[in-house]
Formats: sequence, structure tokens, C-alpha cells
Amino acid sequence: MAQWNRTDRTLVAKLVYYGPALGGKTTNLRVLHRLTDPEGTQKLVAVNTADDRTLFFDLLPFDLGSVLGYKVAIKLYTVPGQVRYDATRRIVLSGADAVVFVADSDPERSADDRASWEDLRKNIRANGLDPAAVPVIVQLNKRDLPGAVPEATMAAWFAGASARVVPSIAADGVGVLETFLEASRAMLERLVALAEPSTRRSLAPGDLAAQLDRAFAPHLARRRPFVLPASQGSDPAIVAGGENLLESALATSLALGTETADAHARATRLEREADALRRLSDVLRATGATFEREALVDAALAAAVEVLGADAAALLTLDHSRRPVAERDHQGRLAPLIATPEGAALLARMIDSDGPCVLDDLADELPPGIDSPASRWCAMASVPVDAREHRALVAAMPAPDRCLREGDVRFLATLAGHLAVGLEKVRAHGAVEAERDRLDEAVQDRTRALRRAYEDLRAVEATKDRFLANVSHEMRTPLTAIVSAASFLEDYDGERAQRAEMAGTIRRAAGALSGLIDGLLRVARLDVGGDAPLEPALPEEIVAEALRLAHATGAVSVLIDPRVESVPADPDRLPRALANLVENAMKFAPADEEVEVRLAPCVLDGAARGVALSVLDRGPGLAEDEVERAFAPFEQGGHALTGKPSGLGLGLYEARAIARRHGGTLVHLPRKGGGSEFRIAVPADTALAPAEAQRA
Repeated sequence: MAQWNRTDRTLVAKLVYYGPALGGKTTNLRVLHRLTDPEGTQKLVAVNTADDRTLFFDLLPFDLGSVLGYKVAIKLYTVPGQVRYDATRRIVLSGADAVVFVADSDPERSADDRASWEDLRKNIRANGLDPAAVPVIVQLNKRDLPGAVPEATMAAWFAGASARVVPSIAADGVGVLETFLEASRAMLERLVALAEPSTRRSLAPGDLAAQLDRAFAPHLARRRPFVLPASQGSDPAIVAGGENLLESALATSLALGTETADAHARATRLEREADALRRLSDVLRATGATFEREALVDAALAAAVEVLGADAAALLTLDHSRRPVAERDHQGRLAPLIATPEGAALLARMIDSDGPCVLDDLADELPPGIDSPASRWCAMASVPVDAREHRALVAAMPAPDRCLREGDVRFLATLAGHLAVGLEKVRAHGAVEAERDRLDEAVQDRTRALRRAYEDLRAVEATKDRFLANVSHEMRTPLTAIVSAASFLEDYDGERAQRAEMAGTIRRAAGALSGLIDGLLRVARLDVGGDAPLEPALPEEIVAEALRLAHATGAVSVLIDPRVESVPADPDRLPRALANLVENAMKFAPADEEVEVRLAPCVLDGAARGVALSVLDRGPGLAEDEVERAFAPFEQGGHALTGKPSGLGLGLYEARAIARRHGGTLVHLPRKGGGSEFRIAVPADTALAPAEAQRA
């Protein structure tokens, strides 16, 4: 009779193999043992006579997984086929939950088959059972024999069974698993039907069959024809010395069977816990060197699914509105439950609990009819990972029978603890990485600043070198003239005209020297003091003053657009800027070409009104990569000691600085046909009409 243990949540059922002597009962168990346990981790126990013939039964504890939340173990018995052991067969058959009748297809054994069948029905009734209620599977064994009795004929002999008939060749492994699967299905269906309401869960048709198919799938895939060794020496046996030991041997064997089943169950639990710890160790080893949050969480969720056999696992947290949010959801299995209001509320309560929260029957926690995964899950657990952040590890077990035992919850709690440590490690590593990045950025910023300072210093050094080279050259020329003329006058007593000429040379050289000094002082004063107020100035006056300062004579043409009535200007500086441009053009323009000065309306950036003061020449022009260098202080074309024009190289630099103090710009534009245009653009007082602005 099946034993339901609610404390350990185990179900122990009894399956008896019955049939005539030498029909293949023991062979069935030996094949089952080799197919389901190829590594030989569990032992096939046999009680034999001294001449190695089966006396009582073979015992094979068989683990069938979980059904209805209970761990199922099936004890398989064979009865002795010899006629003289009728009492033993009746005792072994007592309490059977299902029977496999192994019939011999040999025509010479037909009488034995039918006699054993009648003996089975008699002993079922003798044990107070209804032959029609006990599931009986008939295995037609030895179908490979020449002249085997036809299946239809043999099936007619056993028509009184609830009978399901399975042909087999047990010695080759053919039909053995199919017979056992059919018997297990029939037996468990009967047990579920007889179970108490408090034990029986709602079970949809086909769920039990699907559970059995999953349990047997690996064994069926491994099935192949093979020949059992003739000797059973590999199977441990308890050998009885004589028939007078029948009753005591039977009692001993039954006790041995119980102890073996219990020991096997304990070994299975220990092996399962060891496997869980091994998998946890693998997870920790695999993620110990990683600082990637997603990889760490995914490894933990995968461990929960693989070790517990969970259907869904996720790391959940509560948002500001107290709704569960999946930080990571293994294969997205928990998302449908989170999407339902009832499911979200249930998960929120579980996550908000002070410790682990386990639901043994998920269907009882959710209203019937809602669109949720409750139909495919039967249990769920939530274990805190970070109580302060309302973060929890949630696992759901598949229906119909995958419950959560104490060891499962303990494993989840251990996994959650390691996950919490891993997440803290990831957080700390992220903080260290952020600080390192900040320091790296600070070092890079400082390095860039030092590099800019170094480049600025080099630019200053280059400017100083150019300044010294230009000043020494430009000042040496007038000083040489002054000293030479003074020496001549000191020793000369000749004609007055020659003395006057020498004096003129001194004055001109002194004037050139004074001009150089004035230029240096003007540039020095550009950065001293505030901007002078701008006043409306007539364009003719600005041009006239610029030409005077540039000592321009003759070879300059002036064109002033009549729309330019006045120019807002610093009267001391804007003419000087225009004069510098004129002087620069006169230095580089060919002797037979005029320098042009033009004033016209223009449009500044942003469509503002402006006035353009342009100086144009037909000199050699500037290459694009030389333009900015030309505006640097003390920069000139030519070589300082050979072909360099006169001056310190401050004209363009000073002119641009003055343009910027007027709120404008100074740019260089190449001219078609050769030459350059230097254009100062400053803001104007009066607006231009749109058409005029476009023309400008």
C-alpha cells in the first residue's frame, strides 16, 4: 500500500512483477537497473537460493522525481515463479499498488502463463483487493522466440485485466522501459485518485503523463538493445541456505527493502545537496573574477533554475510606487506575472517581507481566471538580497508538483547571500572605477593645461626671439647711420652742403628709430587701460589720417561708398590700424601697381550692420597656412637678415587688436588675379536696407 509521508513529503509506492518461473521478471529488473543507472550508483538487491535461483524477490528502489509535490520512490519486487512458493507470492503481493504480469511467449509455456495468471487473480483477492481495481500491465516477453504465440492470442488469455499489453524482448532491453512507464502511469493515476483532498492538488488531465514522460525521457533516449551477462555476480545478493528459512528470509528481505529505500532516499538527498553546493561553488568561481553586474546576476539566476529545477527566476526590486520591477529576469519568464495587478501585488508583498517568503500553492494566492502563469507554476519563494533596497531573489517552481523544500529555500538564501556580496563587490568596484576615471580625467585635464602652458611658453619664447631679432636689426640700421654721420661731422671741416646732408641723415635715422620706438610703445599700450569711447567719424577723415600716418604718396587710390556717412571709431586708433594695412600693402605691392583703400557697408556675423575698411594690393599674397602666422607679433615675410622688409612685424598684429577693440574683426582675403585684401569690419550706427545689405 502506498505510503504518503507529509513531513518529508515523500510517496513510496509498490510495484510487483508477477509471472511464471523463468519468464523474465528478474531480467526486467536487471535491465531497468542498467538503463536507469548506467554508472551503478544504486545497487540491485537480490535474495537468491543456494543454486542461484530467485527465491523471493529482487528489490530496486527507483526515484521517479516529484508528483503532486511529493518525492516519489517506487519499490520493485519480483515474486518467485516456482509453484511451491505460493505463500511467498501472496505475502509479496500484499499492498501492491500495481502489477506487471510477465508472460512467456514460448508455446510450451502457455499452460504455465495461464496458471500463473489465475494464481495472480486468486492472490489479489486473498489480500483483500479487487482484481479490477489494481492496475495490471501484461508484458508479452520473449517475442523473438521462433513460433512465439501470437500477441492477439495471448491478449485474449488476459482479457480480464484493466489490461494494457506491451510486447517485449527483456533480455535485449526491448519493451522494458515502456512496460515500467505504463505501469508507473497507471499506478500513480490510481494513487492520485485515492489520495486525500488535503494531499491531492488540482491536476489537469495529461499533466501526470507529461511529468512521467519528462522523468523517463533521459532513460528512453539512452535505451538500446544489449545482452545481459549470464552471471549475476555483479549484483549483490543475500543467499538463503534452504527452503525452511522462508518466513524469516521474507521478513528480513522486507526489512532490508525498507532500509535500502530509506538509505537510497537519504543518499539521493545528500547527493542533491552536494550537487547544489558544487553548482554554487562553480557559480562563485565563475563570477568571482567578474565585476559585471549583469553577468553576476545572470549566473545566480541560472544556478537557481538548474539546481532547483525552477521554471522562472528573477532579481526583483520595488520602485517608488511599491511596484515590483525586474532588474534581471531569466528568459523573461516572470514578466507575465509582474504585468498583472494581482501578480504584482503578490510579488510586492513577498519582497516586502522581513525574511524568506514561501508560497506552497500559488493557485490559492491568486484569483482564478486571471491571465497569469499560475497554471504552470505551483510554488514560489522570495529571499531578500538587500532589504534596504527592497531587492529579492524570486524563484517559481513548475506545476504540477515541484514544491519548495526546506533545503531548497536554504539554498536560495545561500545563493542570495552570495549574490548580495557580489553586488556589493560590483558596486564598490564601480565606485573605484568612477574615482579612477575621475582622477584619470583630472590628470588628463592637468596634462592638457600644462601642455597648453608649455605651448604658450614656447610661443612667448618664439615671440621674444623674433622681437630680439627684428628689434636688433631694425634699430641697428638707424643707429649705424647716426653714428657714421656723427663721426663724419666730428672730423669734417668741409663744405656746408655736405655737413647739411650728414645732419639730414642723422635726422632721418633718428626719425626711423623714433618710429620703431613709437610702434613698440603703441603695442605695449594696447593691453593697458580701458577702451576709449567710440565717436562718429567721417570716413574721409579716417582715410586721410591713415594715409598721413602711413606716409603714403601717390600710389594709393581711395573709394568710399556714399552710403557710409560715418564710422564709429576711436579717432586715435582706427586710422592707425588702417595705416598699418596701407604700409603693409606698400611694402609688398609691385612698384607699378596701386594700393586700393575702400570703405563700404557690410554685414557682420548674425546679420548685424557694419562698415568694411579694406586695403587691397597685387603683391605675392599669403598661402592659407601662412595667414595666422602673419598676424602674430614680430612676424614678417622674408628673412630677418636678407630679404626682410623694414619694420618690426607689428603692423597686422596691432591692426587686428584695434579692430577687436572696436567690436570688429580683421581678416585676410585672397584676390582674384593675385594679391591680398585685408579687411577691417566694425559695427555701424545706421541700418542697411535688406537689398543694400545683400549687395554689400
